[in-house]
Amino acid sequence: MNQIKRKLPLSLKIVLSFFILGVILLTILFILVIPNIKKKDYESAIFQTEKIVLLTRQEIKLVVEYFRRYGKSETNIHKMDITNKIEKIQLEEKYNKKYNNLYNDLKNISNNYTCNIKLNNDLIFKNLNIHKNYSEDIFENNKWIIKSAVTYKTICPHEKYYLYKTKIAQNNLYLTCDSNFKQNSFNVEANVKKTVQKGFELTQNIHNGKIYLIWVNNNIKNMNISFENLKNENNKNFCVSNISSLKIPKTGNLKVQDIFNVDDIKTFEHKLEKKSALTWVSKIYEDEDEKFFLILTSFKKDFENSLNNSLLNILPISIIALIVSICLGFLLFRRWIISVEKLSFTARNICNGNLSLRSNIKGDDDIGVLGVAFDSMLNTLEDNIKQLDLKVENRTKELTQSLNEKEILLKEIHHRVKNNLTMTINFIRFQKYKVDDSSTKQMLSQIENRIYTMELLHRKLYESKNLNLIDIKKYISELVNDISKSFDDGNVNIILDIDIFLMSIDYAMPCGLIINEALTNSYKYAFNNKIDKQIKISFKVYNSKNCVLKIKDNGIGLPKGFDFDKAKSLGLRLIYSISKNQLLGEINYKYNKGTEFIIEFILLDN
Repeated sequence: MNQIKRKLPLSLKIVLSFFILGVILLTILFILVIPNIKKKDYESAIFQTEKIVLLTRQEIKLVVEYFRRYGKSETNIHKMDITNKIEKIQLEEKYNKKYNNLYNDLKNISNNYTCNIKLNNDLIFKNLNIHKNYSEDIFENNKWIIKSAVTYKTICPHEKYYLYKTKIAQNNLYLTCDSNFKQNSFNVEANVKKTVQKGFELTQNIHNGKIYLIWVNNNIKNMNISFENLKNENNKNFCVSNISSLKIPKTGNLKVQDIFNVDDIKTFEHKLEKKSALTWVSKIYEDEDEKFFLILTSFKKDFENSLNNSLLNILPISIIALIVSICLGFLLFRRWIISVEKLSFTARNICNGNLSLRSNIKGDDDIGVLGVAFDSMLNTLEDNIKQLDLKVENRTKELTQSLNEKEILLKEIHHRVKNNLTMTINFIRFQKYKVDDSSTKQMLSQIENRIYTMELLHRKLYESKNLNLIDIKKYISELVNDISKSFDDGNVNIILDIDIFLMSIDYAMPCGLIINEALTNSYKYAFNNKIDKQIKISFKVYNSKNCVLKIKDNGIGLPKGFDFDKAKSLGLRLIYSISKNQLLGEINYKYNKGTEFIIEFILLDN
């Protein structure tokens, strides 16, 4: 036997070695690998579907979040623009005796916005997109309120309208506007629909399944039943989005509680129409009233049939190819090794960033075709990277330009508000010079100081690089200085202890109004010819959200048993109302060798 082995040519030994190795590998394949391949394919398909659902969920979440923020910004801009136009009309009506363009100016608002406009009891401008009328007692003076277009409770998205009421001369002006304000405004549902349709495309290999979006009420009383058996009058318990492939959710014996408890993503195996089914559930978001889910359901049999049984298809070909490869392996051994080494060398260099390197392998065999395809792929990859870099650069320029335009617009809004408030202050000062009654002058001065508090805030925002945050220390310091000058009393020692902190306009404005009222109250009533007059204002911020505002004087203090609810002073009532209703904080008064107010509140969103 040994002699026979020695006489065998090397080529035959290599062929026999490959043949024996191939038989061993095929045996291992049939005994060990094949029984597990189908199971792994199934598990892999489950995992891939979960990734697709998560990807679709994340895309929907990003789209919804973006358009929510965008919608809120757009709505505030539209409300501010309409309010500014109305205020301009009011000023014209009040101070321009030749003004007679009321109808045209209101028509201009109607042309630009989706609004019904009533003057007293007359509907002077009707918009076909407004489908509901509201009684006049619902409106609030000089305040935007939002009302639902439906009278029943539902968690489905539905029409909402913004209502506004004010006076122009002796006339009551009523506005009922669509919540988007403009017909060509953003449409969240349409954009989410595009995203969900991409999810359909990604899951088309389980095309017999159903994918849908559903809102679920957090306060469902009985969660131990299926959605099909859950009463849902007026969609008060759940709502299936119109962009879904179903109108009523199909969950079989899955209970509402099972879906409600999903936090990120979960795959369920259950019964649906007496058949085994698979359901993937992923939570998109939740708030205090509802949860929003993405659900994909498929019959298990359809899902398994959709798996690509590639092993059974390629196994016969693989056996034939193995035998042919063994026969031809020796002839091509050397050339293939060299070609494979070239491909390996090229691939390593490409991974290191050298995209210009090519293998330059040619030929009509598999290695040659692979080399040509590999080089072609690298050419395409290099071109795509260049095009992608160019697109990213162009898109970056577009986004930068858009951001700059929005910043300019916001800055212009602050500038206009500041100018309007300055004009109002000048009107009040002009009126003061024409009034002889001291109490009336005093009242006009108080109004002037309150408006100046707001004007100073918008002036600081206009001068600031950050158009939504203001340096509270500079703002309070300048406010206190100007209010003190208005009383012309240089004998009052004012001590400021203010933290350096950037605060949003939503909190800075109420703080400024409180300080104005408290400071005015101290100057007018606290000292009674006292020589050593002192006012101390402290503003501290802890953990970037807990704020404490203290205003103290060394005057006579408030009467014993003082109660904010029974206060007759407008200034004290304003201090209490702003602290409770705007800052959502707590206000305390105590006698500490004078009057001391302590206001504590939390920054919810700065």
